[in-house]
Amino acid sequence: MNVTVFMIPADIFAALEPIKDNEEAVKSYGIHLGTEIFLFYAYFHCYIARIELNVSLYAYYYWQNLGLIEETKINRSLPWRRPANVFRVREDVRPIFWANRPKSYISRTIGWDQYPHGRWGDSRNPSYGALTDYQFMRPRARDKKLVEEWVVPLRSIEDIYERFKQYCLGKLRSNPWSELDGLQPETRIINEQLEKINLKGFLTINSQPAVNGEKSDSPTVGWGGPGGYVYQKAYVEFFCSKEKLDALVEKCKNRSSLTFMAVNKEGSWRSNVGQTDVNAVTWGVFPAKEIIQPTIVDPVSFMVWKDEAFEIWSRGWACLYPEGDASRKLVEEVGNSYFLVSLVDNDYVNGDLFAVFADF
Repeated sequence: MNVTVFMIPADIFAALEPIKDNEEAVKSYGIHLGTEIFLFYAYFHCYIARIELNVSLYAYYYWQNLGLIEETKINRSLPWRRPANVFRVREDVRPIFWANRPKSYISRTIGWDQYPHGRWGDSRNPSYGALTDYQFMRPRARDKKLVEEWVVPLRSIEDIYERFKQYCLGKLRSNPWSELDGLQPETRIINEQLEKINLKGFLTINSQPAVNGEKSDSPTVGWGGPGGYVYQKAYVEFFCSKEKLDALVEKCKNRSSLTFMAVNKEGSWRSNVGQTDVNAVTWGVFPAKEIIQPTIVDPVSFMVWKDEAFEIWSRGWACLYPEGDASRKLVEEVGNSYFLVSLVDNDYVNGDLFAVFADF
């Protein structure tokens, strides 16, 4: 009898030892390891749309990790894609600010000893990683798409408004503030409202509609699998001038359900919430489970995110123009002078977040 002996590397045993009694952690590690092996040995081109795949769940995850399956077609276990990383297997809460930049968020939290599970807790304890060139690296194809769609002559501030509007309507696939390809499916629910406020000078980079008890298998807002119900508070994040922010703050005083945070590049802060207030803006109710609240708004994390968000004006957009170009100068001026604003309507039943923009 011929016996083939395979030598398993010691580092695999070392990785499995602390998680050997956690079935989900072992599965997650297997997915991560399988993906790494696949990347090492496989050199191929595959037109995924033309191939009918009959694969197991975990093989499916390999394709997902390799970017060969469209993420919007995946039934999500959480509103954001859970990474196939053994050390993050229990993570189920994140700030909303990096919703469109998940790779950046992972890179800036990679040094944490523990990841939030069940509730966010105090984000002041673990420190976010510093901004590096990694957060602004893009695949060549994505860089090309950004140049095609965003490097256009900008003769006035209204031309900048137009870029943001076109993206919110789905007419552009790329966005300097997003690592994703196109809009999230739920954005289409509110894209007409987003179009209107962008043309008024509120330049949106993140948003979600209000949801009140939608079935968890909804193709647009669902997550967590069948049998549950999901909820969301309406949220929008945008850049605007100080003059528009002043007017918006006054309007918020008459709308008790609205909470906001605003900060400029230098760190000048305005808000009607406390520095330690954490607001759950997405949650789900499922059979035989505690309530899951995977997305939050947190002032401490917002102050970390603002540095990245403002840096994108220069390192994600302006730098695509030649030195000395008038359009480049305009983009940099906006990034240096505008405020970043996070706005939540806490009335997810009868609220109307966009009504506050009506008179602008």
